[in-house]
Amino acid sequence: MKQKNFPVHSIEDWEEAVKQSLKGRGISTKDTYENIALKPLYTVEDIDQTKIEQIPGTGFHTRGFDELGRKQYGWKIAQQIKKSSWEDLYPMLQNFMQRGQETIVFDVDQVDDFDQINFFDLKGIEFRKVPLFLPTKNHFKGLLEKLLRHPEKENINGFVGTDIISRKIAKGDIVNLDDRELNEWIIQIKQADNEFPKLKTILIDTAPYHNAGANAIQEIAIALAESIFYIESLKDEQWEPERIAEKLVFHFSIGANFFMEIAKLRAFRRLWSTVANAYQLPKEYQHVTTSAETSSLTKSILDPYVNLLRAGNEAFAAVIGGIDFLHVAAFDEAYAESNEFSARIARNIQWILREEAHLSKVIDPAGGSYYIESLTNEIASKAWELFQLIDAKGGIIDVLKSDWIQDEINQVLEKRQNAIATGKQSLIGTNVYVNLAEPITFPAEFHKHNANTSVNRLSEPFERLRKKSYQLEQMGVSPHAGMICLGPLKDHKARADFATGFLASGGIKATWSKECMNIDDMQTFMRETNYSYYCVCGNDEVYQLFLGKYETWFSKNNRKPIIDIVGNITTELFSQLKNKGISGSINKNQNRIEKLTALLSLWEVE
Repeated sequence: MKQKNFPVHSIEDWEEAVKQSLKGRGISTKDTYENIALKPLYTVEDIDQTKIEQIPGTGFHTRGFDELGRKQYGWKIAQQIKKSSWEDLYPMLQNFMQRGQETIVFDVDQVDDFDQINFFDLKGIEFRKVPLFLPTKNHFKGLLEKLLRHPEKENINGFVGTDIISRKIAKGDIVNLDDRELNEWIIQIKQADNEFPKLKTILIDTAPYHNAGANAIQEIAIALAESIFYIESLKDEQWEPERIAEKLVFHFSIGANFFMEIAKLRAFRRLWSTVANAYQLPKEYQHVTTSAETSSLTKSILDPYVNLLRAGNEAFAAVIGGIDFLHVAAFDEAYAESNEFSARIARNIQWILREEAHLSKVIDPAGGSYYIESLTNEIASKAWELFQLIDAKGGIIDVLKSDWIQDEINQVLEKRQNAIATGKQSLIGTNVYVNLAEPITFPAEFHKHNANTSVNRLSEPFERLRKKSYQLEQMGVSPHAGMICLGPLKDHKARADFATGFLASGGIKATWSKECMNIDDMQTFMRETNYSYYCVCGNDEVYQLFLGKYETWFSKNNRKPIIDIVGNITTELFSQLKNKGISGSINKNQNRIEKLTALLSLWEVE
């Protein structure tokens, strides 16, 4: 065996193997929301090996800021606790600190009784050893005032801060250069620097842009543009760039595209190093803290345990990409406050990645991958181009004022929403593989403090449909469809399965007929079920066979329910069927939201 070698195969060999496997269909590229054409196979020819960084902590830091790769223990586990009451929150935080939490972190803005927050309540936590991680939109000044009263204030380290640009844009507002808020923020940054020299206070938060639909390229370009704004603003206060860089924390949301998110973080470090070099920052000042949270955009209240898998995938990408702090969303975060169970499971995702997958012991696991290195290069190139365009248009404030960058992000959001609505992108348990037996919690008013923020969960249109069908059931009107299965199982199963799943994503249950071999079988099934809506399922040949018989049956039937045909059939055949009494169709190219909304109106009328 030691004398044997694997044979070397060319791209053409792989393409031929794929064609045989796919029965003649060739391989093709796949376009992403970043307008990057992903190839199905990457080879050494896709990268310039002379330009790949070999050692972390060198060059443009693509492989990490630390010379030895990761820190000894990897990233910090920063599970953000969400509670509306401080009385409920602080004992929970102390409990979590004993069970794997590594930072003092909670959602400051969700605490309704902010005045009751008292860091003296956190018994047994040494601020010298445990870092803070407290991003906030509304209480930056208040947090600093509370920390000033703490006896260990000289030992306080970690991060407390706000991003006034993304905070205001999330509420539909824009920072003004002579804004009182901006001046107050600068005063608070300077005060914090004097009182808490070890504390980082300047946040660049791209999560609002991500949750509004932005792609990876837009997130990086905006992060860089915001960093330029803050550096220049504080330079006017006689701060040196290296002093400002020491206070920076970049925060990202991590989405569902695993390899894209890894490459996003790697490309960001490369481009930030480019900015740092432009400001002539010494190498030791180029290391900035990066934190991440799993995406809100991808989460659903439908089949919520699937959120565990989504969060695990996103956390995995964040760790491989090389972050310093990580929050993994609990599976119920979209509709409920933190509880012991959901928070523990989310926290343990990180412990599994660290202790069982040993990801804290590997230096840049993605380094050298033809695919990821190529993707990193392409993202970096496109993000730098967009950053330069933002700069040419006057910087981040000017492009926000003109609505240009918002329009760019909205275009990406529309593509995402359309892909979900048409089934081109799957949300398991939401638009495919729906489990109608799964109990659903429809929140009334959760996250009141976020009522004006731009979080567009992709599942929300389907959630509204399911809520509508649930309300109809509560009123005694059960949305139910009959599947008229034409011919033997092999002739109708594929389309009947598709239609059943299609309807289930709107909360409409399906009942299959037996194998209908003639019009009498159809009539018997419809008479026994007496539904308002039916789907005819079969292959094109069966549809043709039954074509001449529909009209006779419809002419004799006084009750005329809505009947759709299932499948991407020819326009000519559909026209003929429609003339015989078929109302419409269900097929893969449809906007499911529009179709299901129209169908549910049938039962709403009832």
